[in-house]
Amino acid sequence: MASEKRNLRVQAPKIEQKLTLSKTEQFYLRVLEAPFSLLKERFGVAFELSEDVLPSSEDLHSTISKMLPILNLSDEEEKIAEFVVYNIDSKGKLRITAHELSEIYGIEEARAKYIIDLVLETFAEEIQSLPYSGTYDDYIQPDVFIYLERVEVRQIEVKDPILQRALEFRNETLFKIAELVRKVNEYFLKGLRKYPQFITMSYAAKTLGLSVSTISRAVRNKFASTPRGTLPLRIFFGRGANKGFIMNEVRDILKKYPNLTDREIAVLLRSIGLNVSRRTVNKYRNMVEKAETLDEKSFDN
Repeated sequence: MASEKRNLRVQAPKIEQKLTLSKTEQFYLRVLEAPFSLLKERFGVAFELSEDVLPSSEDLHSTISKMLPILNLSDEEEKIAEFVVYNIDSKGKLRITAHELSEIYGIEEARAKYIIDLVLETFAEEIQSLPYSGTYDDYIQPDVFIYLERVEVRQIEVKDPILQRALEFRNETLFKIAELVRKVNEYFLKGLRKYPQFITMSYAAKTLGLSVSTISRAVRNKFASTPRGTLPLRIFFGRGANKGFIMNEVRDILKKYPNLTDREIAVLLRSIGLNVSRRTVNKYRNMVEKAETLDEKSFDN
């Protein structure tokens, strides 16, 4: 029995691979999945590792607004997107229609709808996860702090031994994941890349010796304080960037350098954090050129 207890932490990362989980294992997973703010409210007092580790003074609207550059919109459209963000109410509903937005900013209704859909789709998880009342308690409390040279995980001190072991498992898992993010995204954190280097769940699981389900639970509803601002931890994970991001970047590159080969464009995209193949570049290049041809015919008519 004593041996089983000592091995509990070692076995925990793979527990969700079993068909049936014990109550203790289920509890471990609930603690892993819970954001820091919820754990602090329910279980204990925060214990910070250094004086530099402080809650973010921003609400969710501010945090989403800081991520708007990844949408690759023009300066004017980014201002419109910010207006959209601040018109999302406490229930995650938009208080303005595409028609009203088009009249306010003097743009086509179709373009207004595109900006609205882009904001709501890209930041759907953040919009659904936190309230927008604007009180201090609603300010984002990061779960991890990713610096250029180190990672720190927000700690909670408790007396219950079972809860303490669950929290240790959570902290160790988040530390491993955040450390991987730090190493892979050095250039992004330094501001040398526009987009983060995306990490697939399967790669993270294989690299860290965890299961994909554990990675998914650990990343869900978590925020990381970084040199680029407070960001959702999940923004670093996925199979690649939003298709709209890639399309916009290819379009911008072709405007400046129309004679570049697909392979050269792929290299440029990688330099800003979008890892796509030459074949993918060719697909989007054809889409861009086809769209421009249709625009020219429409103009001539």
